[in-house]
Amino acid sequence: MDHSKINLLVRLQHLDNQIEKIVSLQKGLPEEINALEEDLAFTVKQIETRTAKNEEHLKLRQHLNETANACREKIDAFREKQTLARNNKEYDALSKQIEYEEKEIALAEIGLQDISQGEQRTREMQEKGRQLIAENRYDEISDDMMPDDVLAQQLEDFKKQTEQKNEELNGIVIETAEEVAALQKQIDAQRDLLATEAKRLLDKYDHLRSGSLRNAVVPLNRNACSGCNTRVPTNRHTMIVQGGFYLCESCGRIVVHERLFEEADD
Repeated sequence: MDHSKINLLVRLQHLDNQIEKIVSLQKGLPEEINALEEDLAFTVKQIETRTAKNEEHLKLRQHLNETANACREKIDAFREKQTLARNNKEYDALSKQIEYEEKEIALAEIGLQDISQGEQRTREMQEKGRQLIAENRYDEISDDMMPDDVLAQQLEDFKKQTEQKNEELNGIVIETAEEVAALQKQIDAQRDLLATEAKRLLDKYDHLRSGSLRNAVVPLNRNACSGCNTRVPTNRHTMIVQGGFYLCESCGRIVVHERLFEEADD
């Protein structure tokens, strides 16, 4: 067995491990930022929906008031004409017009009442939400129960947290940029070398890392695969000690002697 090929692969895993350690410095910040951005977008949508509904009610209330006022003006005009009516037929026609305008006023007032009742229900729901918040019963609060001022404060909090986390992440990225670039250059060179000298090993390595495994090559630890702790058959120990490798029958990882990782660090 040509042990120099497995040494090349261990070196690649060592370099990839160094990149992973740098990425781990981010402490899950990308995931935190994504979660905050989702919360922020959801809160913005809630506020926009409420604002649009309030604006719709305002326009409708204005329209209904204008309609009612216009009807009242018409009624006043019709009643004034009634005083000048020349006969019963003309008087009755004006009465019908007055009756029609009164019905329009009644419809407008019903519409205004519906808006007021809807707004009252909204206030009551939000007041219930405020009480639940005071009692720390957040799991019982529906979206409609969240008070407007609390929702606005949440929006500001999410914005501030997102900004802080982005600044923290950007700081880490900037601080480690040169080191990452240097490592990536070494990784690219190592992959090119493997593609020429041991393509089958490189393909196996990439296949393992394409899933959830990041450590495709691991050292033998207490006669077991250090990736999954499955014992390595005794008849394979000698081969590993001599610089060869063993494919773990449990997790598929490439198991090598820990000495190879120490040499890769030199």
